[in-house]
Amino acid sequence: MNAWNRVLWLLSAAAAIVGLTVPLTGTHVTTPILLLSVPFALIHGVRRYGWRTLLFFLIVTLVVSNFFENLSVSTGFPFGNYHYTGHPQLIHVPIEIGPIYFGLGYICWQVANTLLDEADSRLNGSSGSLAGRVEVVALPMVAAALMTMFDLGVDSVASTVKRVWVWEDGGGVFGVPYTNYLGWWFVTYLYFQIFALYLMKRQPASTSVSASVRTEGRGVLAQNVLFYGALGLSSVPYFIGASTDMAKDGASVSWSADAINETLMTINLFGMVFAAFLAAVKLARNDLALRR
Repeated sequence: MNAWNRVLWLLSAAAAIVGLTVPLTGTHVTTPILLLSVPFALIHGVRRYGWRTLLFFLIVTLVVSNFFENLSVSTGFPFGNYHYTGHPQLIHVPIEIGPIYFGLGYICWQVANTLLDEADSRLNGSSGSLAGRVEVVALPMVAAALMTMFDLGVDSVASTVKRVWVWEDGGGVFGVPYTNYLGWWFVTYLYFQIFALYLMKRQPASTSVSASVRTEGRGVLAQNVLFYGALGLSSVPYFIGASTDMAKDGASVSWSADAINETLMTINLFGMVFAAFLAAVKLARNDLALRR
């Protein structure tokens, strides 16, 4: 195991340890874990794709996410009517939001990649029949769904209880409108799809496995699965240790913080954690080797 691989394991293990212990004190640790995902994604991404390809992914995620976040703050499309309370901001959006889209986005991309048996190496369609052409769309769709699973669990806590951002008209999902989740899937799918098309163009049609993607076996994919699973599991100790006070959304509707935390935990257990479990099962079965 080389030094960079050790760093990746340390970062993913740190995410797991922080996510399973600190929330017992009632502290919401989603943002610190997400910030850990940024150096993780930078290191992992350079090793898997090279710095030029990862730089393309970084730029696309930052530009697309910031454009639509600011558009929605200004117009209500595509997420709904809301505003951020944190500073400093890039126009109307706190500067850490873009890097979080990048770090979490990369991890969701790799978990989806694991579920689809390293589809990122076969996007040129050279693996036979329509496999690559299907995967060039399926991989972004699954990755965007994994991103939305995360937001579905955490958004009500962040916006209604913590008020990191505020939905001005409230919403039926504990103060959050359903348009937020449709918007999350749409925006993340968009930048994942752009990246998938970019990878496809870089892959030679004459080979079954792309030389532009460095496939290193199950360990490097397991790091992403551990990271994603830890994010989901952090809601369990948070439910145990968090405050049970009432909270008001942007429309002054009162919600039970205890009910929000319980719902967060339930959604994550049968969403994020289950997806991570499926990916871990595939790695344990070594489906990647069978696919090749």
